[in-house]
Amino acid sequence: MNLNAVNRLATHVLRFVDTKKPTEPIIATLPQKPEIPAAESGTSLERVTPESMGVPSQLIRGYVEAIEADKTQNVHNITILRGGKIIYECNFGGQDVSTPKMTFSACKSITSLAIGMLIDEGKLSLEESAASVFEGKVGLIDKLRMDNITVEDLLTMRSGIVFNEAECMGSTNWVKSYFSSAIQGKIGETFNYNSLNTYMLSAIVYKKTGTHLAEYLSERLFEPLGIASYAWEKCPMGIEKGGWGLYMRPEDMGKIGTLVMNGGVWQGKRIISEEYLKKATSAHAITPKEIGDFNYGYQIWVGKETDTFLFNGMLGQNVLGFRENGIIVVANAGNGELFQQGSFYGLTLKTFCGAFPEKIAEDRWHRAALERYSHSLVFGGGSRRLANKHKVYEELSALFERTYEADDENAPSFGLMPAILQLTQNNYAKGMKKIDFRLNKERCCVEISFEEKDCTRVLYAGLLHGEKTELDFGGEKFSVCAFARLAANEDGVPVLIVRADFTETPCSRVFKFFFEDERMVCNAGEDPGVDFIVKTAGDVIAEAFSGTMVSKLAEKIDMGYISYKLEKVFSPKIIFAAKARASSKEENG
Repeated sequence: MNLNAVNRLATHVLRFVDTKKPTEPIIATLPQKPEIPAAESGTSLERVTPESMGVPSQLIRGYVEAIEADKTQNVHNITILRGGKIIYECNFGGQDVSTPKMTFSACKSITSLAIGMLIDEGKLSLEESAASVFEGKVGLIDKLRMDNITVEDLLTMRSGIVFNEAECMGSTNWVKSYFSSAIQGKIGETFNYNSLNTYMLSAIVYKKTGTHLAEYLSERLFEPLGIASYAWEKCPMGIEKGGWGLYMRPEDMGKIGTLVMNGGVWQGKRIISEEYLKKATSAHAITPKEIGDFNYGYQIWVGKETDTFLFNGMLGQNVLGFRENGIIVVANAGNGELFQQGSFYGLTLKTFCGAFPEKIAEDRWHRAALERYSHSLVFGGGSRRLANKHKVYEELSALFERTYEADDENAPSFGLMPAILQLTQNNYAKGMKKIDFRLNKERCCVEISFEEKDCTRVLYAGLLHGEKTELDFGGEKFSVCAFARLAANEDGVPVLIVRADFTETPCSRVFKFFFEDERMVCNAGEDPGVDFIVKTAGDVIAEAFSGTMVSKLAEKIDMGYISYKLEKVFSPKIIFAAKARASSKEENG
């Protein structure tokens, strides 16, 4: 591991957990989340009944009910396809299945397809040395050390390179940092999952073609499949991240899963060779048992005991294909999983493994019941009524007569954006100054103004249904759906509970505003929760400082202290002083 990178990582960790100051990034980056084109120019798949494709509506309802009952999975949306048609889709909470989603590592499988196309075109081979592709960009000593790392080693996560996503925070030249990294294990044999292997595949596409990954795939994959609404984040050098950073609609991820299912053919046209896909969906690396029930192919996971393939991203982003029957399940979530440890996989495999007929008799009763149930999963459920509406309005109006100014030493690190999203986007809160509440009777929602040091953002939280808001964070625009309800704690203190889903991401903010006599206390949680964050951060830091060469630098990191501070970052309690409003502007409605 590069000592400078480790030192920068240590510095960044300490900055991030210092709640008394806004986090200053080690390397300032331009906004990473690109503008995502609308889907109008794309092609939508046909929607048909489950029974017309041989799947009972009753089976799907039982499956979704089990998903909903397991709160640890925090599933956001589900799309089920068969035969290139969508037989079912649903949203949970404030989510929207038509929105392009952060795919995290699920997009690694798409990067693999680009490599397969390069091989099909004769521009690359599996045996080619990765270092040789970057001739002139790799130092002589590093080239000698790395020369036997092949393209296939990158595809199968057997390069041994330890330069990872955490270290990327302290580097602007990821290619150079990759080739100057240490190696652990035996090249070509030891499985060591590392997203920078996939980044290097993206860099290889650019090096071989002079065309960036998304542009290369545009005419070869996305346009033929009718995929128009997507965007891919880039590294500081302008190369797509490859192993993460892709936003794409669940339906379009399902199209790509269908292409793989069909051996590279889409609507009668060959897109990628069957030969490459057979290799890509065959196990080349045996994975540890604790990762889950899938081995590893060419950036595609392969069932250990089932005839399945999987595109898998952290926090619950999945495209799971059943080759026995052609069913594909696409799911997005916001849970605490890095791989496939949760119950989602066992439940999905149990439900959809096995033979299904091509078609069964229509079952209108169970299909209607499924539709009603699916509609109930979203905020408000389509049938929610605001009990004692006028009384709730009166209580809220009374609470909202004042504004609330931050009166807490930890306010400088607190912001509206979920802390995990701040970390992944290198886009940090500038510090909260005050929060203001207004009741919008016309829209039946609460308008919450979060005044941070850089700007004021207004969030709309519906009292009947989720309200959507587009918010800009330093040039990165996020779609947010929020829902509010008024309650009281055990002491009778009024509490406004607001859940804000950042619908393009796995992340959500959950605010509890306690209105006391002369102050307001804001307890802010988020999904994924603090337990996941503390464990993951501990694992990453422990791995980063495991080498003897950097053991002295490890003295900068006290993990007990870091865990305590992370809890304050990810579940802060901020005190605000109640102040009279400067003007008594009449509430609208």
